[in-house]
Amino acid sequence: MKIAVVWNAPRPLTRCSVRFERYASGFERLGHRAVVVCHPGCEEGFPAPTTTIPADRFADPEAWRQLGCDVAVVVTWLRRSEVLRVMQHAAGRTVALTDSDGQLGTRAHPWITLQRMWVYQRSLRGRIRCLRYWLRQLRTPFPDEEREYLESSRSSDLIVLGSAVAEQRFARFLRSRRTERLMARVVSLPFCIGEAFTRCPLPETRADRFVAVGRWDDPQKNPALLAAALRRFRAHRQRTEIHVFGPGGASRFGGPDRPAGVSYRGEIDQAGLAVELASSRAIVFSSRWEGSPHAANEALATGGTLVGTPIPSLSSWSQEGRFGTVSSRHTPGSLAAALLHEAELWDDGHRDAMAIADHWRRALDPETICGRMLEELERLG
Repeated sequence: MKIAVVWNAPRPLTRCSVRFERYASGFERLGHRAVVVCHPGCEEGFPAPTTTIPADRFADPEAWRQLGCDVAVVVTWLRRSEVLRVMQHAAGRTVALTDSDGQLGTRAHPWITLQRMWVYQRSLRGRIRCLRYWLRQLRTPFPDEEREYLESSRSSDLIVLGSAVAEQRFARFLRSRRTERLMARVVSLPFCIGEAFTRCPLPETRADRFVAVGRWDDPQKNPALLAAALRRFRAHRQRTEIHVFGPGGASRFGGPDRPAGVSYRGEIDQAGLAVELASSRAIVFSSRWEGSPHAANEALATGGTLVGTPIPSLSSWSQEGRFGTVSSRHTPGSLAAALLHEAELWDDGHRDAMAIADHWRRALDPETICGRMLEELERLG
């Protein structure tokens, strides 16, 4: 088969968190032809075969007929329904990489829906408008945004969510819209991650160190919660180092008011982060929400464990404590307790970094992920 791995956004491929070249490699290793499709100019510097289609032709059936692919794998965020419908008719079957936690719909998931708007409002007027909009959405029988989620799902032959808990949350949304039959198309699979994390050497011993990675100027990452939790954690355990990576964290984690024992390292490339994760014990998340965070899988592939807030991906991947510790609430005390618990598990020899890496490197192998997609498509017929 010929398989297109599609990026329908103006951002360059080399600056995306999605590892398109790994999907292409996975399909190629399975014996198929793969090509990455993007807008003109987005392919510069990308290390895999690409085909460009102008943005205004992505919804043109003839463009996809000329490409001649049998399957299109598309990053959708549960949107892009117009383009997906065209692909279904002109390019065969569609696979949606949703990057969603499944918590959709104002009625199905009211509080997280409000929070996702609320945290970005800086003024009282903005928050009042936000609350009014949310209340209107609650009263609207079928909001346009929810129609788009469903149209995107109907136009996807396979819907890929990142975790089992995300599947459960998505099922709640579908039930609220009486479209439960669409769950037959859903499969949970993590994103492919960079080769640096699945091939880097693993040291025999690990530093007593935790790592945090994020865009710290984004309220979604909740840096205030992380800072408060780290202060509590360090009050009980001063020997554990904390390294923080990512843009926007200098004022919170690099200034004089930073929590003791915290070192802010700024931005880092994949190779450097792989070495850092492979020599550390765990990665820490304070996120209010996440879809399918790459950094969590990158840590697991290098033998680390997860510590974080009770979001669907971490709740799933920690596997009830096998691969990490998830807090019971989004509070500093709860997250600090999770950090302490995970640190003690490492101290007491209850974490086997080599076994963790072996398990997740097999699960995150592109051939495994791409093969599962094709198996599910075959099952669906």
